[in-house]
Amino acid sequence: MNLFNKSKLHVVAPILALGIGVVAGSVAADDMTISAGKLAKDAKNYYGRTVTVKAEVEDVLDTHTFTLDEDAILTGADVLVLVPAGYTGTLAHDQVVTVTGKVRPYVGTELEHDYHWFQGGKIVSRDSKVDFKTRPVIIADSVRTADGLELLAGGAVAMGDPHDMATGDHHHDMKMDDHDHAGLVTLSAGKLSKEGKKYYGRSVTVRAEVEDVLDAHSFTLDEDSVIPGPDVVVLVPAGFDTSALAHDQVVTVTGRVRPYVMADLSKDFDWFRNGKIVTMNDKVDYKTRPVLVADSITTADGRTLISSR
Repeated sequence: MNLFNKSKLHVVAPILALGIGVVAGSVAADDMTISAGKLAKDAKNYYGRTVTVKAEVEDVLDTHTFTLDEDAILTGADVLVLVPAGYTGTLAHDQVVTVTGKVRPYVGTELEHDYHWFQGGKIVSRDSKVDFKTRPVIIADSVRTADGLELLAGGAVAMGDPHDMATGDHHHDMKMDDHDHAGLVTLSAGKLSKEGKKYYGRSVTVRAEVEDVLDAHSFTLDEDSVIPGPDVVVLVPAGFDTSALAHDQVVTVTGRVRPYVMADLSKDFDWFRNGKIVTMNDKVDYKTRPVLVADSITTADGRTLISSR
């Protein structure tokens, strides 16, 4: 090898090494799969970034909220997971899940503003030893079980700005709703109750807890939101086995939304008994509540109670 080639090699080698280092660095920077313990420990490094965390479920708080833990040195749960779309199926303590979503700090007032179903007090009272202000929050757009099952209602979704998703501005309607592959809108019972007029005549999917089973054709859904009484009245033209539903049972209901107009409902459904609903909870003005005429009801364990599909 002549002197020229040796000199060229000496110049090229460092460039190649630098290039390889840059590529390797890019890969490492893009790899955002981390442990729950690391996310809890170094939370500030990840605020505003999308991460994937595989860990065990610590506590299931409601249909939108659970915590992850890694039995690390931190006392209590490592990470709080919020699921705007809600999740289907069941989660249990120590169940391994993989969560993907954007990280943000735990600021109670901001979370309550952005997500009307968020109840910070419920979390705090669950584990008073945990200072959640020191824990990161993942706004999940995917939750998968160890066998690969996607638990998000309607499947994994691309999340918009969380501030836009729950402020209630009609300008952001498309960001606030999650649409499944059939074009159905998936939303919470609280949101449907709050913004019922916007959904009249539309087919939606709602996942929430049963409040009262009224008869074989009607029950109510509730989300323990700020609105007193149940959020939504569900009417089931096909009927259902009343023994299959119970108070606080989580169900997924798909159907068409309409206003609560007693005369119209009595005319359309001969089994509709408005008096029974009113006497069951006379503090609720049902004229302010939306009605969901169900064509599909599924329990949390996947049993179909009715289906017209």
